[in-house]
Amino acid sequence: MIENERQEAGANADCSVNHNRATRFIELLTAHQRDLFVYINTLLVGDSSAIDVLQDTNLDLWARLQNFDESRPFLPWAYGFAFQRVLAFRKSRRRSRLVLNDDLVQLISDVCVQDTTPADARLTALRNCLEKLDPQQSQLICDRYIEKMSVKTIAARLGHTANQISARLYRIRQTLGRCIQASLVAEMRP
Repeated sequence: MIENERQEAGANADCSVNHNRATRFIELLTAHQRDLFVYINTLLVGDSSAIDVLQDTNLDLWARLQNFDESRPFLPWAYGFAFQRVLAFRKSRRRSRLVLNDDLVQLISDVCVQDTTPADARLTALRNCLEKLDPQQSQLICDRYIEKMSVKTIAARLGHTANQISARLYRIRQTLGRCIQASLVAEMRP
């Protein structure tokens, strides 16, 4: 009888440990959903299937809960699963025209994984920098990236060549990049 009680106590302790581990895992997974989505969306170059790839990644991560080492950072571990899911998605779409080859996707992944700046901080910096653009620049960014107008359509509407519009967009992106970088550096200062 005492042996049975010991076994039950041991089983209850194991169950409690597993419950705590699962709870911590869920907290980490939930806290990093945006980071995982941004990573996947970046690797898929804005493909609308990024949310589906994220869900598949979440399922893979949950299935590997027992393999998670709590003493190591969660996000790099999760990025590994996300990267494999991105590759599987790209392989399933091989027949369609791909803009990026696998080596370039690996390079983008390496850069994303090394960047430890939270996605929320980058988005906040981007919003602030967008507000600093003059009205013509803002309209151009809106037309191209929010309204998804082609460069040719914008050029025709404004009476410019597509090359001129492409050059203007390039300069605006460069300006935004510098502004975001400066904002993030300023935010890190004590």
